Amino acid sequence: MQELKVPSVGESIVEVEIGAWLKKEGESFAQDEPLVELITDKATLELPAPFAGTLERILKRTGETARVGEAIALLKALGEGLPRPEPEAVVPQAPEPQEPLAMPAAERVLREAGVSPGEVVGTGLGVWILN
Repeated sequence: MQELKVPSVGESIVEVEIGAWLKKEGESFAQDEPLVELITDKATLELPAPFAGTLERILKRTGETARVGEAIALLKALGEGLPRPEPEAVVPQAPEPQEPLAMPAAERVLREAGVSPGEVVGTGLGVWILN
């Protein structure tokens, strides 16, 4: 939940009077939709919604005064409070075991000795069997 606060409306203005609430508690609103009228010594202005959501609770009623920066209502953003889906865990797949690659000369020596390339640990780049 987020607070709707009285914005700074002029250099010398430190306090406003709450005019009419344009939305009721529990009512939904769109972003930039006017929520409340604020009355100053010089003008009446509408305070727009900072985001789409619901007016949860009015803290300052019509006719009351509020200082600049003071919370006048509690707002709930659209979708706030809904459970967020848990991201699926990504399990890395182990690479398929492969027989080490052997250079042609090393293959010939292995074949003559009757040894499989899988029985030998390669020492070359990328574990190639060099000789």
